[in-house]
Amino acid sequence: LIDAGTDRHVWAEQYDRTLNDAFAVQSDIARRIVTAVGAALTSAEQGRLTAPPTGNAEAYRLYVRAHEYLGRPGALQSNVDSAVALLERALALDPGFALAHAALSEAHGRLFWFRYDPTPARAARQMEEAQAALRLAPNLPQAHAAMGLALYWARRDYSGALDEFHVALQGMPNDAWIWAWISAVYRRLGNWTEALAGFEKATQLDPRNANLFLDQGGNTYAFLHRYGDAVRAYDRALELAPDLYAAAIQKGWIYARWQGRLDTLRAVLSRLPATAELGGAGTKAAQQAELYLWAREPDSLLQLLAATRPGIFEWQILVAPGALYAAWAHELQGNPAAARAAFDSARVLLDSVEQRRPDDWRVHAGRGLALAGLGRRREALLEARWLRQSVVYRQDSMESRIVAQERAWILARAGEGDSALAEIGRLLAGPSQLTAQVLRMDPRFDPLRADPRFQALLAR
Repeated sequence: LIDAGTDRHVWAEQYDRTLNDAFAVQSDIARRIVTAVGAALTSAEQGRLTAPPTGNAEAYRLYVRAHEYLGRPGALQSNVDSAVALLERALALDPGFALAHAALSEAHGRLFWFRYDPTPARAARQMEEAQAALRLAPNLPQAHAAMGLALYWARRDYSGALDEFHVALQGMPNDAWIWAWISAVYRRLGNWTEALAGFEKATQLDPRNANLFLDQGGNTYAFLHRYGDAVRAYDRALELAPDLYAAAIQKGWIYARWQGRLDTLRAVLSRLPATAELGGAGTKAAQQAELYLWAREPDSLLQLLAATRPGIFEWQILVAPGALYAAWAHELQGNPAAARAAFDSARVLLDSVEQRRPDDWRVHAGRGLALAGLGRRREALLEARWLRQSVVYRQDSMESRIVAQERAWILARAGEGDSALAEIGRLLAGPSQLTAQVLRMDPRFDPLRADPRFQALLAR
């Protein structure tokens, strides 16, 4: 232990122990350092230093490996799946290992939140593991953090999540992830000032965490239309993790929304491997389909769909059959018969998905667009109404803006210009992904282009 100001050696010791003694060594080092620097520990801190998290060294080794997988950039499904497998092995060795239960709760939550497995059963697993951690160790900060995440991701109980995160902070005030989760919850509550404050605190504590710059940084700035700041945050994420493809893609979309330029995104996608994992951004083919749609390149879009045969494109904020993109491509080609057949294929597929996921707003949005494309106006408007009444639309100040944009598409295509323009005006007035450049490029807004109010909106 060295005093950096004077280069004075304060304390040193050598340890030669077995792995089973690791917790005792850890506690001893911590106590000696506290004494050497003249600090004092509370009774709770002393208890945490002396109590080993598990009596099984192999279980702890598996937990540490899993924790590393969870911290890797991008929240990729392969990494989360690896963490789940390791934590389940750890808990098979020591079912009373509270830290492992807390980490497993987070892992299940990521699979649910990033829509790798958006089923109620997965959300229930997240809550069950958080409850197990708290039952085993009621004062463990990580257990309270896990419960905060379960309330946030599985229940969308944002105030309850904040309460749990602040309890966790009492024991772990310098944990960057807790500050990041607090930042994320404040976005859902529409408190963007506190969201950015949480991001700043998290990056002060962990300035080499690429995930923080991707999500709490870049994605927050993007919603606030602070595009220069968003680009800088994505660039920092890429400096720290050059293969964090989601950051490069988000940066490409920033230039599209900000300046109407698709060249950055096109260049990013041209460099990506076909099988690149993009986390919550889905797949390369899904991103290419959206790019070709915005660029009004129907031939390229249909060629992509023929080559990849996607079935359903799905990422964190989208469930859309490839047939839906095919329908829009046929519309751009001026082929209404082919478009209608594709819209109907998309509807049939989404009908089956809705039966399994009746509460998934992404499915209702896709189904509403397919019905509107078929001219089934009344049914399309029922889906628009469902979206407006959904928990996400009513209670989530961030994701509701994405739902609202989907509603605007449905309303526009169903001939409800007044309602569509009202939704668009609300989105342009506050944090959202909608910009004048999006309105100019995206063909899903084409039914509004002849409306003088839409033209005036663009001019303004």
